Amino acid sequence: MRIRKVKTASGSTAVQVVKYSNYKTSVLKHIGNAKTIPNISSLENLAQDWISQTSKQINMFPNNNEENNTLLNKYKYLGFEYRFAYEVINNVFSILGLDKLNYKNSRMFLDLSLLRVINPLSKRKSIKLLSSSFGINYNLSELYRSLPEFPKFKDLIENKLVAFAKNQLNFNFSFVLYDITTLYFETFTDDDFRKRGFSKDNKIGQPQILVGLIVSKDGFPLSFAVFEGSKFEGHTLIPTILDFKEKHKITTLTVVADAGMISKENITALKQNGLSYIVGARLGNNKPSTITQINQNLNFIDGATTRLKTNSGFLVCSFSSKRYSKDKHISYYLNNRLVEKTKLLLGIKGYHTDLTLPDKLIIERYSDLWNVEKAFRISKSDISIRPIYHFRKQAIMAHILICTTALAVLKFMEIKTGKSAKYVVDSLKSVTDGRMLNTVTNKEFRMRSQVTEDTKRLLNEMGITH
Repeated sequence: MRIRKVKTASGSTAVQVVKYSNYKTSVLKHIGNAKTIPNISSLENLAQDWISQTSKQINMFPNNNEENNTLLNKYKYLGFEYRFAYEVINNVFSILGLDKLNYKNSRMFLDLSLLRVINPLSKRKSIKLLSSSFGINYNLSELYRSLPEFPKFKDLIENKLVAFAKNQLNFNFSFVLYDITTLYFETFTDDDFRKRGFSKDNKIGQPQILVGLIVSKDGFPLSFAVFEGSKFEGHTLIPTILDFKEKHKITTLTVVADAGMISKENITALKQNGLSYIVGARLGNNKPSTITQINQNLNFIDGATTRLKTNSGFLVCSFSSKRYSKDKHISYYLNNRLVEKTKLLLGIKGYHTDLTLPDKLIIERYSDLWNVEKAFRISKSDISIRPIYHFRKQAIMAHILICTTALAVLKFMEIKTGKSAKYVVDSLKSVTDGRMLNTVTNKEFRMRSQVTEDTKRLLNEMGITH
């Protein structure tokens, strides 16, 4: 937000609070009109008070006194930059080990990833915003030439993220979480990679790709894989996990995934490769006698668990009274032909596993799966990973790698501070560098607004000194 003064047709000066976003200036508040300098100054003070009350933006001249009015007359405000946020996120890159990728144009890659954290835009608009908000200039043609080269960073970046998770998040490969999502394109034309399939984005008729994501139990991204849009999601699990296992020379690993990943073929492949699993179970597919046994064993006792041996390993089931109330509310409407089976399964959730760990630990590990879903939500909201406008495979891979790197930064912020990524980013963006012009010497310089105590605390929790 900033204060804007505009001359009106009557000769007055209108004082407004405006916001510049996505290359558009919008008026947030019209403060009033005045003709005399004292009255205009009073309106500016009212505008600054309004900004202070409605946002976290800090005034560079917090005391409205005569000395500051003299300064404002001497210096012309040219706009602001997010240099503080840029410096902090580069510190995060350093902590994650991403500051020295040693590839050509790796600095451009990191800047694009950083901007994805601050303000996700198209590549063309990103180049413009890097210049206007950070003073960093890239040539658009150079960017388009570099995009196909960015996927070469993938293995190195993933190695850095795994190393960070091992050193600072106590990650030891004992459990990884896996899920898959769809990303759609702004086109209706298929090709060998972008294909129509079952869309989790409800974009029927538009081509898509599948992205499989491996994260730690904290939701920190470790690796991703990309598949053509028509591929069945259950067929993505084995190649993604095996590739991850081979890259990192893993001997013991348990993958946690939802029910869409369960199949006899997948379980056989996991066992053949020495991998354990905890996957959601579709209880309605069991025989009536098995369902009856599960119901009787749990006996509607809140928190009760039971374990049966099946062809898919152990079937661990639990009963929750809260889940029972929810299921009872919706299930009868959805399963009129299967009322009796539905009644027996109300409040019950199942998990297939080959582990002999206690039932409650199996359930606890599966419940961590929401961290993958949250990572996808962050990718689709905070980072705006979709829709994708690229059409060449290497450029698409570059886009997803940029977004995955941004996701790692945001998850780092969340894990270290206990606050939402948006909260931390907004706090960093509240500290701005004002571009000022000395009207006497005609030289430009910058003034940084005050860093709040809350922002200082967030920096301290992230291990960043500034």
